[in-house]
Amino acid sequence: MSMETNIVLRKVKFPRIGHPEEPRPEIPASVFAGRLKKARKRMAERELDALVVYGDREHFANLAYLTNYDPRFEESLLIIFPSGKPILFVGNEGWGYSNIARLDIERRLCQTLSLQGQPREKVQQFHLMLKETGLRKCRRVGAAGWKYFSEDEVEGGAKVLDLPEYMATSLRRAVSARAVITNETAIFTDAEKGLRNINEPEQLAYFEWVATNNSENLLQGIRALKPGMTEFEVFEKMPSNGTPFSCGPAIAAGENLRRFFMSSATNRRVRLGDPMLIGYSYQGACTCRLGYVAHGPRDLPKDASDYFEEAVLPYFVGLKAWYETFCIGATGDDLHHAVIDRMEPLGFTFNLNIGHQTAMDEWTNSPVAPGSMQKVHSGMYWQVDFYPVLPT
Repeated sequence: MSMETNIVLRKVKFPRIGHPEEPRPEIPASVFAGRLKKARKRMAERELDALVVYGDREHFANLAYLTNYDPRFEESLLIIFPSGKPILFVGNEGWGYSNIARLDIERRLCQTLSLQGQPREKVQQFHLMLKETGLRKCRRVGAAGWKYFSEDEVEGGAKVLDLPEYMATSLRRAVSARAVITNETAIFTDAEKGLRNINEPEQLAYFEWVATNNSENLLQGIRALKPGMTEFEVFEKMPSNGTPFSCGPAIAAGENLRRFFMSSATNRRVRLGDPMLIGYSYQGACTCRLGYVAHGPRDLPKDASDYFEEAVLPYFVGLKAWYETFCIGATGDDLHHAVIDRMEPLGFTFNLNIGHQTAMDEWTNSPVAPGSMQKVHSGMYWQVDFYPVLPT
C-alpha cells in the first residue's frame, strides 16, 4: 500500500486523565422550559395544534430531552399543546419515577402502558383518555417517535407514525375525522436543524462529564487486560458509576469478534494475538476500541503481520483528515470526502457514515453523506467513528 504521510509509530507515555473530580453538572429546570418553548416554536412553524412525543426504554431520548424523564420499563406519551402544561401519560411503574421530570407537566396514569399482568383496575379505553386531553379539537397533530421516513423507504412516509400500533390506532381515534396526523420526529432529530442536535452549554458540560468517565472506565479495562482472562473478567475491570447505558456494552475477542462483531461478553478466554473490540456507552457518550491483543508486532497473527502499515496507518490518515476538515460550516459532503477520497483508492470500503451525531442515545442522525449540504453548527455533539473494511 502506498501513501504519503508523516504519521509514524512511536512509543509514548500514555496521558493519565482520570475520572472527573467535580460532581456531575445538572441541567436546571430553566433549560427544560426553554426546550418546551423551542418545541412550540417548531409546532407553530409546522402549523401543528398538538405534538405527541413517544418514549420507551430504548427510544427515550426525545422524552428525556423535553422533561428529564426517561421511561425505565414502560412506554410513555407526552402531549404538547401551544399553551398550558404538557400532559405526560405513564404506567404503574412510571408514576413514581416520573417525579424526576424537571418540566412543569401534568401527569396522568394510563395503566394500558403498564407491563403485562400488572394491576389495571383503573384502566380506560386509551383513545378516550387521549381525546380528553383536547386532541379532539385539533386539526393538525404531529407525532414524534424515533424515526422519520422518506418516500424512498415507505410510501406516504410523512404520515407513517413510528409508534406502537395500539398507540397509533388510539391516537387516530382520538382526533376528528378531518384531522391530519403527521410524523414530526425530524423536529428533534433532523441532522442539521433537529432540536436535540443543537445543545445548550449546560448539556454539553453534562456530556463532557459523562464522556470523561466513560472513556476512563474503558481505559481501565484495557490496562487490566491480560491473555487468559475471560471476556467477563475484562468487563469487570471497567468500573461503572451508575450512569445508565445507552446501548449494550460490547466486548468480543477472537472468533466471537469475527462472527458476532459487537456482541456482549462471554466465558471465552482472551488469547495473545486475538483481534478484540471493547465498547462502553453511557447515556451521553460512547467509547470503542478495536485492535489486537499484543505486546508488539511479534505477537500478531501471520496474516496480520502488516497490520500497522495496511490498516492502522491509513485509518489514522483518514482520521486526521476528518478532524482537519471538521469545523462550523463544514458540510456532510466535506466530511465524507475528507476520508473517502484518501482511503477508497487504497481499497477500503465503508458500511456506515463517516461520523455521526450523538446525545443521550448513541446515534441521533448523521449529515455525512456524498452530496450532503447539511452543515456543522455550533452546539452539535459528534462521534467520529467509522469502520473501514480492509481490502483483501
